[in-house]
Amino acid sequence: MRLKRVKKTKQEKKSYELSQSALYKTSSKCKLSAIFSLSAPDILNSIGDYKRFEMSPVLDPFKIGTPPKTRWVQKPKGKLLAIHERILKLLRCVEVPEYMQFALKGTSYKKNAEAHLAGSMVATLDISNFFGSTTKSQVFNFFRDRLKCAGDIAKIYAELVTCDDCIPTGSPLSPLLSYYSNKPLFDELSCLAKNANLHFTCYVDDLTFSGAYIGRGFLWQVEKTIKKYGHITASKKTRLFGLGVPKHITGTVIADGALKVPNVRFRKIRLIKLAIEGRISKFGFSDVQLKYKLGGLLGEAAYLDNDFKSLADEYNRKIRELNLASLEGGETYRSSTKPLELADDNFIPPWEI
Repeated sequence: MRLKRVKKTKQEKKSYELSQSALYKTSSKCKLSAIFSLSAPDILNSIGDYKRFEMSPVLDPFKIGTPPKTRWVQKPKGKLLAIHERILKLLRCVEVPEYMQFALKGTSYKKNAEAHLAGSMVATLDISNFFGSTTKSQVFNFFRDRLKCAGDIAKIYAELVTCDDCIPTGSPLSPLLSYYSNKPLFDELSCLAKNANLHFTCYVDDLTFSGAYIGRGFLWQVEKTIKKYGHITASKKTRLFGLGVPKHITGTVIADGALKVPNVRFRKIRLIKLAIEGRISKFGFSDVQLKYKLGGLLGEAAYLDNDFKSLADEYNRKIRELNLASLEGGETYRSSTKPLELADDNFIPPWEI
């Protein structure tokens, strides 16, 4: 009798309540040392160990719209970076509400938009300077009140994961920490939405509401709630989309009840194609670089809209042939992106970084 071979499937990562986290009820420096596998002096001496630098935006001549601004980055170094990564690893396993759509496996900007496909009306708001306005006090409250850590230990945690009294912009922990430090705000916004028969999601500092009807009075309530928690909205980015109009949500567009590729992406594709054909300036890029750029845009389009999959696959084949020819000719070209592979749920498009 032949035994059936059972195909093994990759086990899904389990999630648990916050009270089950190794961070929960950290009551002493001894336990803190055990969590990070570092001595207490090493932990305390790593506080404030950040590399600070000004990041100038990479200007894209094919991108239409306002160029990004120069920004300051605070990036943890050495043991402090290891501490941030350890906290991130432990918090990633904790269950979160359905409205939370970022920084975790199974969440994405695409899923954030898909949650609002059924909405007749959609409102989007943006919290201004979200990391900079999330204070050390809010971080301390998270570790003391929700993780039930001793007061002195919660203070150490807060000092470890903040820089200049706010969340650092260059830490891998910051996106998820921004959620936990502002969870009372997000929970209140979620209740506000439910009471108005609306659906709510957040994608870092982007807030989206959808439903049968959204009035200006509701938006005023949202802005008032955000202000209560020490933040303000970027008023120029608040938008209300009515019946029958395309709805722009986190780098996507909802039109006719389906997720679509924004027109700005198509314009960029057309410009790069014209540059490859020599009909407009290449702005210093080689043909190989332009083809990678075009492939990246097609990959993003295929991720959002399956109708572009065959086109992206065809271009993928051409790029492989181009790579093979380059290798045979002794040349190599390394792209900074993965242009043609369909992105998974953790994919963050270049315009979101």
